[in-house]
Amino acid sequence: MNHFTVSALLASVAAFLAGSYIWLLSPSRRTNRHFALYWFTMAFWAFFVGTQTRTIPILSGFWWGWLLHLGCTFIPVLLFHAVIVFTNQKDSRHRIALKASYVITILFNLLNLGPGMFTGQTIYRDAYAYPKPALVFPLYFILFVVLVVWSTLLLMQRLPLLSSPEKNLLKLIVVTHVLAYIGGLDNFLIMVDVRLPGLYPYGLYAIPLYALVTSYGARRLFKTAP
Repeated sequence: MNHFTVSALLASVAAFLAGSYIWLLSPSRRTNRHFALYWFTMAFWAFFVGTQTRTIPILSGFWWGWLLHLGCTFIPVLLFHAVIVFTNQKDSRHRIALKASYVITILFNLLNLGPGMFTGQTIYRDAYAYPKPALVFPLYFILFVVLVVWSTLLLMQRLPLLSSPEKNLLKLIVVTHVLAYIGGLDNFLIMVDVRLPGLYPYGLYAIPLYALVTSYGARRLFKTAP
């Protein structure tokens, strides 16, 4: 069994179900819509990771890599946006950072249409394929880490404002959130041909747990959100 692709397929299904559930809980609530979009984007990215053996022959390595990164690059931005809405941030610096992140992410995807700027040729290994990182890619990785860490800190700042049961629920979400992003690092590491034992090829199995816990918590935590 190729756990690298199987875990990605499970992550895609779990993320899609989480997005659908959160959306249907309250389509009129901004927090639900933004978190649903975040989960749908994660499902989109994981789909191309999990189906690479079938989609690459159809799309070509170039377009497979471009669509994969279209999803991947927007994950941290949409997470940041959803957390800003959920925590009802009023600081203008967050809004400025969010707008800048969207602009930079769009530029990354435009650069990825050209050869050798964002990613290069698709490399094939025994169990997976990956687009080779190019000149601008390290900047994307830095932005990814900054936005995920920033979002996590904003969630933790929300804790003192919650009741004890809600606080425990948010802590559980944060724990699974951190585990899922640690697991997701596997997909960056293989782009430089690094396979960490334990993390590879099982990292993405953490995402279904993250999706389940977030879906469960959304009913309680989002009911008073914008």
